[in-house]
Amino acid sequence: MLLILALAALPAHAQLYKWTDADGKVHYSDRPQDGVKSKEIAVQRPVAKPAAAPAGDWQRQELESRERRIQREAANQEAADTSARTAGKAPYNPSQHRSNKPMTDDEVCKRDAQQIEFSEKVPKLAFGNSNGSVSVSEEERQAIVRQRKENHALLCGSGQRTR
Repeated sequence: MLLILALAALPAHAQLYKWTDADGKVHYSDRPQDGVKSKEIAVQRPVAKPAAAPAGDWQRQELESRERRIQREAANQEAADTSARTAGKAPYNPSQHRSNKPMTDDEVCKRDAQQIEFSEKVPKLAFGNSNGSVSVSEEERQAIVRQRKENHALLCGSGQRTR
């Protein structure tokens, strides 16, 4: 590697000469021509660039980029949640964020707890079906909250899941 750098530095000190022959043709060379009036030209050589980054460097940069994106997305989500809370919008509704992916017991417990919290906070509870949305009365809402709490207690215990 040092030999390559040393060889690359040698031409940086070389001179360039220019002359015109009898036919009017211009020539350039690194040595002056014998018997011909040549003019020395100052050459500005580009500065040697540092050696290329190691092959694994792109992987580190990719990882850092992904981490920054995840942090940015989390900050954006937090800002959206904060703005929704300050605007007095409805709390997070887990039913709107469904997935066909199988859920673990801990995920089911977390979802149930979110649904219970949502059902308690929303003054008017409504369920969607093929005919549109169906609102429930206050008594039905209270019954739904009680039923959800009972089901949650059966699966998850009194709060934290125990194994």
